[in-house]
Amino acid sequence: MSLSRARGWFAACALFASGAGVALTALAFGGAGAAPTAAAPTAAAPSAASDAPTGGAPAAPAPSVGGPAAASPKPPNAADLTFALAMVPHHAQAVEMSRILLAKQGTQHLVTALAERIRTDQDREVIDMNTWLTAWNQDPVPVDAKSVADHTAHHGGTGGMLTTAQLAAFEAADGPTASRMFLDLMIEHHLGAVAMARTEAADGANVFTRNLARHIVAEQQSEIVQMRTLYDYV
Repeated sequence: MSLSRARGWFAACALFASGAGVALTALAFGGAGAAPTAAAPTAAAPSAASDAPTGGAPAAPAPSVGGPAAASPKPPNAADLTFALAMVPHHAQAVEMSRILLAKQGTQHLVTALAERIRTDQDREVIDMNTWLTAWNQDPVPVDAKSVADHTAHHGGTGGMLTTAQLAAFEAADGPTASRMFLDLMIEHHLGAVAMARTEAADGANVFTRNLARHIVAEQQSEIVQMRTLYDYV
């Protein structure tokens, strides 16, 4: 291994070990309050931005008893609802992709570490968004295996979502092949999520969904950089 490649490899290891890329970008949105770590924001707050309300994000009450609409300066608008309703199944597919990779043998260990973090973070964000939808008197989006498969069949190929054929090919691949496929497919998936999140950050009204959108942009852009770095090692 050349000196430059060795340095790159150690840098990649350090980045994954510390989660520094995500932590630093998340901190930029945290202000003086409790900033999120590499993990996704919990229901306490997607990230503590300067325009966040003094109260915490809702657990699961109706808006009339302290939900997002009551706690935040502005209730959710159409953009906020569209974002949550679309991002939940989008995240759910990323969680499924990570689960598939983590079940395989012979995968590249740094790719596996990233998949584990994506699965944990995005699963938590799914819970948050469905909690908010419930508080806004909306039906939560189901994320069971059948629902994810149905959404893939109807929306695959848009917004970075895998098609049914792509997901089947990924599931059938051996560990080394799947490691490379995961990077290719997840980069496109992240790019779709970043585009959706930027729209929400610009058009949304509710502080919690807008803060989560900003967090997604920062976190997933950092992960895209990491995945592109990993191309040299799979």
